[in-house]
Amino acid sequence: MLKPPMICRIWFTFVLSVGLAHAARPATAQTTFTADRDCPAYVSKNKQTNPDGVRVAAGKAYPVIETNKPDGAGWYRLRLPAANPPERWVSRDCGRLEPDTTAEPAMERCDLAGQADAYVLALSWQPAFCELKPDKPECRVADPAAYPARNFSLHGLWPNKSGCGTGYGFCGEVKQSRRDFCDYPPVALEPAGKAALAEVMPGSASCLERHEWHKHGTCQTAMSSDAYFALAADLTRQFNGSGIAEFATVRIGRTVRTEDFLARLDASLGTGARNRIWLNCERGMLIEVRVNLPPELKPGARLGSLLPLAGKSGGSNCGSSFRLGPMGRQPLSRIETGG
Repeated sequence: MLKPPMICRIWFTFVLSVGLAHAARPATAQTTFTADRDCPAYVSKNKQTNPDGVRVAAGKAYPVIETNKPDGAGWYRLRLPAANPPERWVSRDCGRLEPDTTAEPAMERCDLAGQADAYVLALSWQPAFCELKPDKPECRVADPAAYPARNFSLHGLWPNKSGCGTGYGFCGEVKQSRRDFCDYPPVALEPAGKAALAEVMPGSASCLERHEWHKHGTCQTAMSSDAYFALAADLTRQFNGSGIAEFATVRIGRTVRTEDFLARLDASLGTGARNRIWLNCERGMLIEVRVNLPPELKPGARLGSLLPLAGKSGGSNCGSSFRLGPMGRQPLSRIETGG
């Protein structure tokens, strides 16, 4: 049996621990206390001890460690780095609580569907792509009359979230990129839609549509896989049918002035189109065109009417000119130059 003095010590320890647990509460995260006037900063608020005479300065903000009550607090415990000890109590009458605007923001989630604030239509110039990657299955077709030899090909239709940059993706069950596109689960497409997609997206020979759906398509919530790819294919045909593919076709194998191509974009898709389209070149060849689009896309939408609604982020890394390569690898000595 415990002796009376031992019982008293145990009871005192219990009461003290409970009292301390309820006496002060952690402050709300990312909170500061801004002093409205100079006030003493106490080591002990109850005894009002302040051995070094430290005071908070009017207009200055201090991190809040805890409050003496969860609601209606009368005292705030602050951190004053120059004090010893740095943890000090200050009366609520000395200032006010404010959010800490210097705190780091919460990490951006870039894999949640339905948060896109823009789209990008990415179109490849397949002959140049195949010149750089001739071993791809889709590059075994060298017919100069084939659709991808004379038109821009669909790379993808990408929902974008500004806070994520190019990292917005994989919003479905697949959460990371696969080494081989054919390692992704197949995408359910109707036979007619699959055939139509294969024409404008030659990369489907390498299962590109699987990668595009699992990385990008799953981040939009308005369309099924059939509707999503049908819209992407339709926008691709509209881009080519606007006169841009014809402009490129008659210049295959030649060097094109970048300004001439940009002028064609404005003439075909409306004045200012160049300000919403990015040209990407590698090794002096036009590889890809990226068209900025607004966040609301619906089947049957006209490309020319969408562009004015998109953000302006056009440009080019092509320099003053670039080459439009022909289908199949060609010796550089056979490539003509001209306007």
